[in-house]
Amino acid sequence: MPISSSLAARLRTGHSPAPAPGRARWSPYARPSVPEPCGGGKASRPTLRLDPVTTRLLGPVQKAVLSGSSRRAEPDAPEASARRRRGNDMTSPKPEPKPKPANGDDRTPVEEKRRSSGEGGFVFLCALAGHTEAISGISLPLGSDKLYSGGADGSVRIWDCNSGKCVDVIKMGGKVGCMITHGPWVFIGISKSVEAWNTKTGMKLSLQGPSSLVCSMAITDEMLFAGTRDGRIMAWKFPSKESKIEPVFILSGHQRPVVSLSISARRLYSGSLDKTIKAWDLTTWQCVQTLFEHKAAVTSVLCWDEKLLSCSLDKTVKVWTLSESGNLQAKYTHAEEHGLRTLFGMHRVGSMGWARSSPRKR
Repeated sequence: MPISSSLAARLRTGHSPAPAPGRARWSPYARPSVPEPCGGGKASRPTLRLDPVTTRLLGPVQKAVLSGSSRRAEPDAPEASARRRRGNDMTSPKPEPKPKPANGDDRTPVEEKRRSSGEGGFVFLCALAGHTEAISGISLPLGSDKLYSGGADGSVRIWDCNSGKCVDVIKMGGKVGCMITHGPWVFIGISKSVEAWNTKTGMKLSLQGPSSLVCSMAITDEMLFAGTRDGRIMAWKFPSKESKIEPVFILSGHQRPVVSLSISARRLYSGSLDKTIKAWDLTTWQCVQTLFEHKAAVTSVLCWDEKLLSCSLDKTVKVWTLSESGNLQAKYTHAEEHGLRTLFGMHRVGSMGWARSSPRKR
């Protein structure tokens, strides 16, 4: 029977809560009664041994065994039956404590197992430290062994994926609002522009047009969209030969920053801190629907096959589907304990997830 460390401490010291009145069933909290021996000698108290038990999923745990009594925490377990046949072993040595790692790492066995075995399909590799303020975007260009990260400290850091070391720091002259990658290109949203870097050829472009900080981006083979702090969405079309890229449309309608964009076959979806989601027709460039169901800021939208997913600081994830009339309608709402910051998905493995916001410390 697995027990907690606090329970093990109470058992070792012999202190336990009083049993409930009228309860006759044995409990590991209760001290077995020992009759007084004939002749007035001292009563021999039962001893406690803590044996290590390993489970397949959780790693080392502990089990209480009261020696000197036929009652055990797990009377039906195979080891309990074997000990009944052998008799009570009072001389078994206690297991030696597992030495603490020299680096001072105090992770629990469960945490260590999850980090080393990649429970859930992910394996922790290392932590990349260097930004002095919040990280607002990361990008891994196609075919590159370099990871790009941008932050509110106004820098883009380039990391070697083999060594985990920062190999370059580029100052952007202001906060980095977001980052996105497409093929060998890295797009960096800053105040009043989007910087485009080709990691293979070294070409650099500066896309002008935004009037404030670029907070979100989405891209196709032909178009780049950028949502800004002033609630507008900029659209650029990639030319076939020319290196200069000009904005072709400006979509207006949101009242607060556009913090998330996602593209389907025929529509662009935008999520904003004004609590709304807007659907834009990519042929007419008109807003065809506005969704008001979220009760707080919409922080992320994600197209997933024929569905749209959204999350919000109202602690919900919503799944939207198209009706016969072509309008989106909420089909399912999932509730969380805290507000949600972003959605991410991997179509190849059919997996998606979200990042929650931590409650503020008071």
